[in-house]
Amino acid sequence: MVLLALVCLSGGATAPEVASAQLDLSRALTRAERALLDEGELVTRPVTEQRGRLRLIGGTSYQVIDRAPETVWRALRGDSADYRHMLPAVHRATERRRSPGFRVIHFDHRVGIVRVGYALRFQFDDSQHVVMFQLDESESHDIRAAWGFFRVRRWHDGRALVSFGSLVDIGSGLMSGAVMPTVHEWVLKIPLTMKWHMDQRGDQYVDEEDDE
Repeated sequence: MVLLALVCLSGGATAPEVASAQLDLSRALTRAERALLDEGELVTRPVTEQRGRLRLIGGTSYQVIDRAPETVWRALRGDSADYRHMLPAVHRATERRRSPGFRVIHFDHRVGIVRVGYALRFQFDDSQHVVMFQLDESESHDIRAAWGFFRVRRWHDGRALVSFGSLVDIGSGLMSGAVMPTVHEWVLKIPLTMKWHMDQRGDQYVDEEDDE
């Protein structure tokens, strides 16, 4: 059912988007993974893949957040500038375009001497609490490819489970080999940085109905 929802999102998904959905659905959470999630730990399933000319890194990761799913979803649907706090090592997140269920956000990363910029196109399915994203080709960017998804659902105890999947090719620049392990870690860490943000600032997204 989740895969069907992803494929049907906004009239159909591209092949990379379907591949990202399959990352999440490849196998159910194990008992050990569920125990880690109950304890507030991040669960990761790293992937490294060669697909044609693309050298992809990423995978799937999961995190339980101590907020209602509706609150976490409201954060994802909120101010695009807040993505700077929810994603690792983002210096600035700037919204370029927006329409119902759609937005383009430009991200700037700055770590030491490394500067990376790119724009992602986000599509939101409010009924399924699913976000799908991919590189927006209308903007200039410093990476070769990126696509993936967020999904927010209710954990067994009422908290939010965030599932995240992404594959990224950071290109073949001089620094790409040196920073690739760090970028791979950052990609899989995104649900955890979302948890940190919601722990610190989650009250701003709460609606009274969330706790009913």
